[in-house]
Amino acid sequence: MKLLLVDGHYYAYRSFYAIRELSNSRGEPTNMLYGMAKALRRMIADLKPDFAAVVMDGGLPAHRTAEQSAYKANRSETPELLVRQLPFLEQLVPALGFGYLCVEGEEADDVLASYACAARARGIETVLATNDKDLMQLVCDADAANNRGGVRVYQPNKEGYELIDPPAVVAKWGVGPSQIGDILMLTGDAVDNIPGVPGVGPKTAAGWIREFGSVERLLENLPALKSERHRQMLEAARPQIASNRIMVLLRTELPLPRPIEELPLRPDPARQAELFAAYEFRTMLREALAESGGGAENRPALTERIAGPLTQGELL
Repeated sequence: MKLLLVDGHYYAYRSFYAIRELSNSRGEPTNMLYGMAKALRRMIADLKPDFAAVVMDGGLPAHRTAEQSAYKANRSETPELLVRQLPFLEQLVPALGFGYLCVEGEEADDVLASYACAARARGIETVLATNDKDLMQLVCDADAANNRGGVRVYQPNKEGYELIDPPAVVAKWGVGPSQIGDILMLTGDAVDNIPGVPGVGPKTAAGWIREFGSVERLLENLPALKSERHRQMLEAARPQIASNRIMVLLRTELPLPRPIEELPLRPDPARQAELFAAYEFRTMLREALAESGGGAENRPALTERIAGPLTQGELL
C-alpha cells in the first residue's frame, strides 16, 4: 500500500510562478490551478498511490512563534492573483482524487510528518511530494521484518522524476536523514528566518556531525575542535542552537484530521470536466470527458465551453 502526501503550499507557489499570466476568458487567474492539476495528475501516473492527500498550511504554530518571534517574518505577502485562486483548490483537489487537509494553527510540515509516521507504523509506504529540506529528516527504508513502511521524497526532474532515498540524502547533505535536524540547528534556515551559528555553512556543519555524530556530542567535545575560533563561536551560540532545536524538530504525533483509510485515491473525471470547463483548460477537459466514459453531465454544454475563441488558457 502506498500513501502520497503533497506539500500544498510548495506546489501552489511552484505552479503560480512556473506559469505566468494565465487566465480564462472572463479574466479570472488560473495559472496556479492549471499547474496544480498538471502536477497532481502526473503524480498519479508516476506513483499510482492507493491513498493520497494535499496538505495545506493552517498557520504558524504557537510554540515556534513563541520561541522565535521573527519566524517566517521575512516572507513577502502572498500575491493577490494567487490568493484569488487558493479557495478553488478545495474543489479541484478532491475532483482529482486527493483528500484536502488543513489543520488550523499547524504547519503542513508537522501534519505531513505525523501522517508519514502513522503510515510507517502500519507498514504503508509513504511518498512526500515536497522540496522542503526539513522533511528530508523523515526519509527511511522499509523494514519488512517489523512491518515498517519506508518514506521517500518525490521530485520531478528532466528525466521524469526521482524518489529520494537515504543514500540520496547522504549524497546531497553529507549526513543521513536522521541528522538533517542537527545540520539545521547549526546553520539555521534563511527561508524560514531561523538564524544559524555565524559563519557556519552546510559543509562545515556536516563535517562536524559526521565526526561527532550529533550536535549534543559536538558541544560536549568542543575542546577537540582544532580551531579556537570555532570553539568560541559554538560556545557563544549555545542558546541559539538550543532554540533552533525547537524550531526544526518535526512534530510527528499530531492527531490526524482524517484517518488514512478515509483518503483513498478516487479521481472524479465528471467533476474534473466541470471544473476544467470553467477554467477553460481545453486539453484537460477533453481528457476528463474521455475518462468519464460519458458520465459527465451536460456533455454538450461542457464541449461548447471550449468551442469559442482561444484565450491564454485554451492553448495549454
